Amino acid sequence: MWRKRALTAAALALGVAVVPAPFTAKADDRKYISSVSLKVHVDLDPGDEINDGDDIDTSNGGGDGTYVYTTSSKYSIDSAQWAVDTEVGVGDTPKIEVYLEPDYSGDTEYRFRSSYSSSSVNISGGTFVSADRKGDQLKVVFRVNGIKGTFSEPEDAYWDDPIGRARWEEGDDDSGYYDVYLYRGSSIVKKLEEYRGTSYNFYPYMTKEGDYTFKVRTVPHTDAEKRYGDKSGWVESGDLYIDEEDVSDGTGQETGTGAGGGTTQVGWIQDGNTWYFKYPDGIYQQAGWLKWNGKWYLFDGSGRMLTGWQQSNGHWYYLGESGDMKTGWLKSGDVWYYLNPNVDGPEGAMVKSSWLIIDGKAYFMSESGAMVEGWYQVEGSWYYFYPGQGHKAVNTTISGFQLDANGVWNR
Repeated sequence: MWRKRALTAAALALGVAVVPAPFTAKADDRKYISSVSLKVHVDLDPGDEINDGDDIDTSNGGGDGTYVYTTSSKYSIDSAQWAVDTEVGVGDTPKIEVYLEPDYSGDTEYRFRSSYSSSSVNISGGTFVSADRKGDQLKVVFRVNGIKGTFSEPEDAYWDDPIGRARWEEGDDDSGYYDVYLYRGSSIVKKLEEYRGTSYNFYPYMTKEGDYTFKVRTVPHTDAEKRYGDKSGWVESGDLYIDEEDVSDGTGQETGTGAGGGTTQVGWIQDGNTWYFKYPDGIYQQAGWLKWNGKWYLFDGSGRMLTGWQQSNGHWYYLGESGDMKTGWLKSGDVWYYLNPNVDGPEGAMVKSSWLIIDGKAYFMSESGAMVEGWYQVEGSWYYFYPGQGHKAVNTTISGFQLDANGVWNR
């Protein structure tokens, strides 16, 4: 019943509160702060949980614990909080939000500029993201340096059917990449390095009678993981005996070099119920969007293709069962949403707190993104939106209440 047409979004007006300064200073006594410097000490281990909004110590505590501090006399730290909900892993760089307060205590009244670039903000122990003035304060956002640690060992290593199929399970803190070595007795037969997946068919390399085993360990893959993470210990499988009648003729062996002995499988790769995307250079798509055959797909930091509702860069998107990003009208449960068809704003992003004009009819999407139905107040005015259809009623009477040409009910 809905058609994908042009979108017109009217942003909600934001009220700005004016807070008087603690005292009145002469114009000559006011100085803008030209640069900002912060120091952060992080005490986190892989597996620790942090919660969005949790306070962080703002004193120079020294020693253990996570804290943020400054030695400036022109400003002080009013508050600092984590800006993400997550269980941290090796190489993760969670964000922190810090609010700075300018100094008013001396003869000079210091002020922050409206914004600062990376060249004007020094973060010792982290990486600058943004800095913008909020009233008299300055909000600084930065990422801490990567969390150091050792990756978890795979949970298990075992042989599976068909003959020669090696399998292992991911550990709790896992990169998704592995070194896997095949042995016959004490001799190495085949090496996989930075291999992506949790199973591999070694049978093509079992060309001689003997007892075969394999070892597997978790290894870093991204630059951040390699900088901050250490390889796990090895996990070894049991023996698999191959007799003379069952040896392989070598059919199926991969040639070349690199992960898995050569890049022979590229593009979409399925492992169990999970899809990945691999480029000809052996690199997997990770932590971002991929446009393929005119459709957008989103991948997490481990390279897994995502489905359903997902948040990216502060916007909500819906990805179908095949992973493709949806646009236009979408019904999820009993609620209708509108996903931007790239007229204004990011393509596919959920429209929230906004009017829509589609086919000459007006709709309003609430703060949660849900299409409004029934009586609803927008910017102080009351409107009626037809249930099940969502468009605004105009020039009519609803339950005895008159609506004008703009759809407003006037008391």
